[in-house]
This record gives sequence, structure tokens and C-alpha cells, in this order.
Amino acid sequence: MAGNSKEKRQNLIGGSTTPLRTKKQAANYVQCTPRYLERMVHSGRLRALKPTGKLIRFRQSDLDEFLESGATFGGGK
Repeated sequence: MAGNSKEKRQNLIGGSTTPLRTKKQAANYVQCTPRYLERMVHSGRLRALKPTGKLIRFRQSDLDEFLESGATFGGGK
């Protein structure tokens, strides 16, 4: 039961019921590198939560929206 409480608390960070993913988990989900996600956040194409300088979390809904937007990998040259 304690594990369930921890999971609920982690999923409710920021008042959202959307699950949060670490950079590595998000990269596995999107099937890209963590650095690619960093570049997408920096360019404004992907939203992320940054509670501290180095810590970064992604909402599942933001990752799904990013994928549905037609995100492309690599250069178009």
C-alpha cells in the first residue's frame, strides 16, 4: 500500500494527474536520445517541467502532443 501512495504522489506533482517521466524514460518513450529532447525543449517545441536547474520531468500528455505534432528526427538535408 505504501508503494501505491508514493506512485500517486509522484503522479500528482504540480496538481496534474498526468504521469511524469524522467528525461531517460521520456527518451525511451519517444525513441530518441535524451539530448534530442533537451534541444526540443530549448527550441520551444516540447514542454518540460524544471523544478531545479538540472532536474527535468516530462508530462506524458506533452510527450504525446509532441509526437502527434509530427516531430521529425535528424536534419532534413
